[in-house]
Amino acid sequence: MKIREIVEGVSVSGQFLIVENQMKVAKNGNSYLAMKIGDQTGELAVKVWSADEETFRHLEVGKVIEIQNIQPKLFKDQIQLEWEAKNQAAYKIVPDGEADYSRFLPTAPGNLNELWLRLTQYIDSVTESKLRHLLAFFFDDAKFAAHFMKVPAALKRHHAYIGGLLEHTVGVASLCAAAAAYYPLVNRDILLTGAILHDIGKTKTYKLEKGFDGTDEGKLIGHLILGVEMVSQAVAQSFGPMDAAAESLKNTLLHLLVSHHGIMEWGSPVEPLTLEACILHHADNMDAQVTKFLKVMRAESNTVGWSAFDPGLGRSIWMNGMVREERELPEEA
Repeated sequence: MKIREIVEGVSVSGQFLIVENQMKVAKNGNSYLAMKIGDQTGELAVKVWSADEETFRHLEVGKVIEIQNIQPKLFKDQIQLEWEAKNQAAYKIVPDGEADYSRFLPTAPGNLNELWLRLTQYIDSVTESKLRHLLAFFFDDAKFAAHFMKVPAALKRHHAYIGGLLEHTVGVASLCAAAAAYYPLVNRDILLTGAILHDIGKTKTYKLEKGFDGTDEGKLIGHLILGVEMVSQAVAQSFGPMDAAAESLKNTLLHLLVSHHGIMEWGSPVEPLTLEACILHHADNMDAQVTKFLKVMRAESNTVGWSAFDPGLGRSIWMNGMVREERELPEEA
C-alpha cells in the first residue's frame, strides 16, 4: 500500500520510511512519539502512544518500518495512524540489509534525462567566454554532474525529491530565458549563468543516504554562503587573469546568488540591485510556488472543490474541475 492510497476505513499494511520522529508529552503526562512515515507518493503522520526512550531509539529516522493492519483515523481533517507502543503486532523494523530504500524516496515527476539535456542547452547558449568556462568547471565534472542530477532542492518546501535541484534549476533558467527574450536591456549571459548556479550550494547542503538529510556544513553555513564559496573558488580556476572587468563580472554574478531570495527576511543578505538579480529572484520564487501548487493538484487530481489544507502553501486551493493535462517539457523559449 502507498501513502496516497491510504483512506479512512481501510486498514493499512505495508513498508514505509521513517522520515521524522519526536518524543513529546501528552496532556495526561504520558510520553508519545510524533512521527512521519513516507514513500514515493507522500508522507503521513503517525502517533505512537505511551512510548519510552527505548521505543524512540528503536523507531529511528531513516529506518524502514513495516506496519500491520492499522486503521487510519481523522485528526483535524487529516488522516493519520496511531497505536500503543506495547502493541508489538502493529509494526516491525525491517533490517537494513533487507530494505530497498529506492522504493521510499520520491523522484521528480519529469524525465531527469530530458531535464539534463535542457540544462546543457542553456549552458551551451551562454556566449561570454569566462562564464562558459565557469559553467564547464562544474558541469563537465562527471561526479559533480551525477550528484547535481540526484540531490533535492529542499527537504520539505519545494522540489523535495530526487532530481529536485535539477528540475528547479531548469525551471528557473527557463523563466529567465523567457524574460531575457521579452524584456529589453537584460544581459542574458549573466542572467542564465546566475539561474544555473543560484542554488549550486545545495549540492553541499543536502545528502541522500537512507533518506534526505542536511549535511553538517549545510546546517551550519547554509546554501547561499556555500554557493558563493564554490563559485568564488571556481572563478579563481576558470576565469584566468583577473582584471577590473573580470572582478566586476564575478561580483555581478555573486550578487545574483546572494540576492535571489529577494529580501533579508527570506535569507538574502542584500536585496536585488540589478535588473538580472530582480528577474532571478522572481523566477526562483515563481518556480517554487508553482511547484507547491502542482504537488497538491497531482495528489488530489480527483478532488472537486477545495483541496485539503496544505502546510507548504499555508492554505487549501480551489480545484475547480477544469480539464488539465500533463505536458512534456516545452520547447526552449
